[in-house]
Amino acid sequence: MTPVSFKGLSLGSGIPKICVPITGADSNTVIGQAGEAVSSAADIAEWRLDYFNDLEDTASIISTANRLIEILGDLPLIITLRDRAEGGKRQIADADYLNLYTQLVARTEVTAIDVEWQRDPTITAQLITLAHAHQVRTIISHHEFEHTPTKTVMVDQLTKMAQLNGDVVKLAVMPASNDDVLNLMVATHEASQQLSQPIITMAMGSLGAVTRVAGQTFNSVLTFATTSNLSAPGQLTVDQTRRILKIIAQ
Repeated sequence: MTPVSFKGLSLGSGIPKICVPITGADSNTVIGQAGEAVSSAADIAEWRLDYFNDLEDTASIISTANRLIEILGDLPLIITLRDRAEGGKRQIADADYLNLYTQLVARTEVTAIDVEWQRDPTITAQLITLAHAHQVRTIISHHEFEHTPTKTVMVDQLTKMAQLNGDVVKLAVMPASNDDVLNLMVATHEASQQLSQPIITMAMGSLGAVTRVAGQTFNSVLTFATTSNLSAPGQLTVDQTRRILKIIAQ
């Protein structure tokens, strides 16, 4: 695994980094949450654009993104447009997905975009190429909100995502048992020995909470925490996560 720089932050070296979600439905709320992110102990912010009310207003989205980047300062920003099929807030057609990300990559200084692995392969390839041309990082992601695949399948999923040549790969699953949680951690560790890209994984819900703080044990490089706005089940607060990570690292 080779570390990747996110606006000077090394993802894949040291203890796992903490990302806080920004989930506002309008520009004013987004900007307010950006201030909370800066005041927190988070390392990275993620704007969950699927929470935004008016995805048809590209000008407002670009303006909000640029203001967000200005407020965050040195804090890297990931922009994520999550489809309902992957646990997001709305269904997003491939053409709209491609257009929004194209505009954001070309007209803002976003640090990274999250690209869904299960999108049309031609769109995924276009976005990765475009992002790299603009020095924007890509996180290739997949979310299993209904179950946890077998260990072998999870290793295969991470491997196939890595083959798309994005910068980071991400897998989130929903566990039904302790075995599911352990299988995710083992799959992550195995994949990290084979892949060059940093890996982000997590098991959601309270059952999977341990995966959000034990990443340095099984080689998951980023965890998601919250100031006050949950974007996934099982998230801890930034302060809770930071304290636990420091204790484990001692």
